[in-house]
Amino acid sequence: MFTCSFQRCAPALALLLLLASPSLQAQTAPQAVILQYHHVSTQTPASTSISPDAFRAQINYLKDNGFTVLPLEQVVSALRTGSELPDRTAVISFDDGYFSVYETAFPILRELDFPFTIFIAADLIGSNPGLYSSWEQLRTMAAAGATLANHTMTHPYLMDRLEAENDADWLARIRSEIVGAEARIKQETGQSHQLFAYPYGEYDPQLQQLIRDLGYVGIGQHSGPINAASDFTALPRFPFSGIYASMNTYKVKVQSLAFNVAVTNPDSDITDERSPSAELDFDGSYRLDSLNCFNNDQPMKVVVLDAAAQRYRVETTVENHSRRFRYNCTAPGHEGRFYWYSIPWLNPAVAE
Repeated sequence: MFTCSFQRCAPALALLLLLASPSLQAQTAPQAVILQYHHVSTQTPASTSISPDAFRAQINYLKDNGFTVLPLEQVVSALRTGSELPDRTAVISFDDGYFSVYETAFPILRELDFPFTIFIAADLIGSNPGLYSSWEQLRTMAAAGATLANHTMTHPYLMDRLEAENDADWLARIRSEIVGAEARIKQETGQSHQLFAYPYGEYDPQLQQLIRDLGYVGIGQHSGPINAASDFTALPRFPFSGIYASMNTYKVKVQSLAFNVAVTNPDSDITDERSPSAELDFDGSYRLDSLNCFNNDQPMKVVVLDAAAQRYRVETTVENHSRRFRYNCTAPGHEGRFYWYSIPWLNPAVAE
């Protein structure tokens, strides 16, 4: 009988496993998680806030658990060009440019020399000194390595039309919001990165095409990690505010792995249904027999449409009455980590 020591056989066994298991290749492919915050304060609305202590705990977790924190632009470039990224790469982002980011988050991040991105609604900067940062404060953070990116001029609901506004006029107005904000950010800070975060995470195929035509990368607010197969007009981020600020779920999310998956039906996340179904096509070797999807924390029905082609349909009996809702799907990965994919839905007929 042939025998060998672990030291002699381990390299050959590792090579055989790598060649035999596309899932291992997928797990080591470049990917990252983007973290999203708004306020870092106990004095601001709970739904969009995380306490300073909880924020520090989350940032220290990255430091203590082998994460590499990189600028968003560097991560996007690596994924688009096929360059390597360290395992457990994270990006830190803030929306709106609130004063608490300057006052509280910035000193914590500066201690660790962690880069971060602030998505700015340009007309709001300096409008309320107790709520928003000033341009001078943003310049101070930029000098320390912060990326200042685009979040429109006025932070509107992009999907809402003005009275008697047709599609052409609507798109022209949104284009002006984006182009105007980019010009103001460049004027005030010298930065221009063509990174755009949709206010409230709301978009549709027409807005995605506008982002594509303008040459921007679009960033949403639905959850999940990113990789080269992600949609660069609507990259997901994990929000960590309000009920989503728990340290227990934080650890699972920041260590999550990116599926190669696409929604093939319907062709848009815009819906007027309260319980829409969705068809998913996976490309990779995953434990899809353990695929689980959830709507408002309720398990969904997963229907196998074609196991060989890895086509599935997810269905729910839960009625969603909010303007925005998500389906989150996971499957086991290696080392206790999970693959994660989120389907964001938007019903514009529901008023906010």
